[in-house]
Amino acid sequence: MDDFDARGHLQRPDKWYLGAGDRLTWTPPHPQWLDTPGFWDEAHYYDLSLAPVFTVTLLTADGTALPLRTTGRDWKPDRLRQNYDVPETPLHVTEHRTAHANDVLASTFSVENAGDADCPVCLVAWTLQPSATPDAPGPLTDLTAEDGQLRFVRPLQSEDRPTHDVGCALGLSRPLAARSVVPSESGPDQPRWAYTPFYETAGSDTLGPAPTLADLDASVVYLGLQANLTVAPDDPETVSVAFGVARDATQAGTQVTDVLANDPPVRSAVFWDDYFDDLPSFECSDPYLQRYYWHRWYGLELFTRRHPEGHYQHPAVYEGPEYFRKHVTYSAQSHMLETRWQSDPAVAQGSLLNFLDHQHPDGDLTGHLYPHDADEESFYHTNWGHIWPVHRIHPDGDFLQHAYDGLSKYVDYFDAERDPDDSGLYDIWNHYETGQEYMNRYQAVSDEADEIHWGRIFRLKGVDAAVQLYQTKKALTRMADALDRPAKAEQWRARAATTKTAVLDHMWDPEAELFFDVDPETGERTEVKAAVCFYPYFTDIVDERHLPGLKEHLFDPTEFWTEHPVPASSADDPYFSDVPHWKGQRKNCPWNGRVWPMTNSHVAEAICQAALRFDDDALRQRGAEFIRRFVYMMFDDGDPERPNCFEHYNPSTGQPCRYRGIDDYQHSWVVDLLIKYAAGIRPGDETVTIDPFPFDVAHLAIDEVPVRDVSLGVTRTDDRYAVRVDGERVDEQPLGTSVTLSL
Repeated sequence: MDDFDARGHLQRPDKWYLGAGDRLTWTPPHPQWLDTPGFWDEAHYYDLSLAPVFTVTLLTADGTALPLRTTGRDWKPDRLRQNYDVPETPLHVTEHRTAHANDVLASTFSVENAGDADCPVCLVAWTLQPSATPDAPGPLTDLTAEDGQLRFVRPLQSEDRPTHDVGCALGLSRPLAARSVVPSESGPDQPRWAYTPFYETAGSDTLGPAPTLADLDASVVYLGLQANLTVAPDDPETVSVAFGVARDATQAGTQVTDVLANDPPVRSAVFWDDYFDDLPSFECSDPYLQRYYWHRWYGLELFTRRHPEGHYQHPAVYEGPEYFRKHVTYSAQSHMLETRWQSDPAVAQGSLLNFLDHQHPDGDLTGHLYPHDADEESFYHTNWGHIWPVHRIHPDGDFLQHAYDGLSKYVDYFDAERDPDDSGLYDIWNHYETGQEYMNRYQAVSDEADEIHWGRIFRLKGVDAAVQLYQTKKALTRMADALDRPAKAEQWRARAATTKTAVLDHMWDPEAELFFDVDPETGERTEVKAAVCFYPYFTDIVDERHLPGLKEHLFDPTEFWTEHPVPASSADDPYFSDVPHWKGQRKNCPWNGRVWPMTNSHVAEAICQAALRFDDDALRQRGAEFIRRFVYMMFDDGDPERPNCFEHYNPSTGQPCRYRGIDDYQHSWVVDLLIKYAAGIRPGDETVTIDPFPFDVAHLAIDEVPVRDVSLGVTRTDDRYAVRVDGERVDEQPLGTSVTLSL
């Protein structure tokens, strides 16, 4: 796949998200101004909304605005290209919007003249910034006009969290003909030239009043930069506009200068090409699997933050756009599995390290970590046992030591605070902390479970909580062995065995043949069927006597095997709803019947790991089928060129929660499933097994998969596959026969 173009492979006409990781991205959930040049819809600096950014207006020499009519749109990860006609003129405009890793948004305009005579054009980049409006967290300050830019400081705030001042800079790639700043008592938040103060003052040699520090204590402040162009026939003129955000305005200006010094579209394309080229290559005869593989890698980079600031000292992945541009423990378990397949383990390791840096004295880990503060009330149960799969690919003694110390305290916290009965099982205290709110499993122990979101509201011994702690204890056992602490390893082995025994003795119902949550007040199983009931199947808790229950319940269309599996709650649950309603009200994040990619990632592991542990060919077929159906669900209208990843989907129709506007949500793992099961590469402690599952594909190839010090590749053609180590073929086998390599 040397000539494979991942950017071009993901090209489509209907997407607009732009970003290159780090602090600033442009992912407005419900954009209203896509047809307008520039970035008027909201950007986000971390999770803080910044709107508007800027727009661009073209004027005649006498200051008359030239209307732009959108004629087409085209997206790739590196840019959003938009075409415009200029009615009643020979002009045509092409805009390339780009987002850069140094926290700059840029629009590059190419103005073409199809006429016979030169066309003078004034290009004005302008913005409106709130200052003393009732909703603004504070006034605009520190305005300067230097280096051909306008710079200022703007306070941002999200909900009731502390205000965060950011420096902003607006610049052009051409010499300025004019610039202006006008404080205004009012102004509609719309990118319409006639609403600006420049509308009455602009011309070829002036835009409006010169920038001034006088009385910025106005409701809004208009800022504009103007460049004059003369567009000759068949000789396009190009100009770029850039808006940078940083911790101070000087740094923002430096970032803008840096982007404008190079061709922004080329710079962005090189960034994304370098990123994709460093990933394991993947091609498949199934267009859905191939496109989704690359789409997921795009989404991970879109929300990867690399530069340190405040609480964020290690690279990691945000959970998603807008509100979700923060580090969350519940999704970090997914990011560890996905990004471990990169050549550099920094992001996979950082997914844990940021939280360990701010571990509470009692060992607890906050659920939401922001760059300069943390949500002390939030907490999420999660599977930190995923540290061991990271170590299997990228062994690192220093990281292992640090993680071992922190996770040991974390499990001690659970034993002290979440298991007061010394049962080996662990309490869920509210319906938010599992990351799976609005479910019958909580109502089973409290009628008010859905009314109060955080705090100690009820007690429920959760199957998911027990499995996550069990997997973490198992990982700590292996870590202690690797760190040459045999006594500690034996202690962790015993503590894991306690939880395993408790799950089998108290959560397994031999008559119903399913694991259930337990009410600690009565000691009784709740008998509420949820997808978390299958979580023990991706562990060694289960044995062959449990397999009939997995098959009976999971593959029953009246329970979990819906048209688009798997709903988070069983279809025969009294609270079940395939639409996102809970007790008659549409909710943002209901788990009483919707299909969540996070759930599906867990269920895929349950099926596939059970198939491997018990050498069950029927389950291998089911595992391949389920992963395929899972991936297929995440395409707009079944179109193989339009992948998505929304928070949740309808189990009957596969329709996503478009009303939320949260796409490319990094709250599950898919790349990891495709590499482990479709390609069949599964690293162990001292060996790596290659054993592809029976996906219905004629061809599949993956290469440059890092596992310790070697690069692995697998090529499958029909019912045979070949294995490569560092580019050299070392084995070939029929599908169904595994290859084991020593590491």
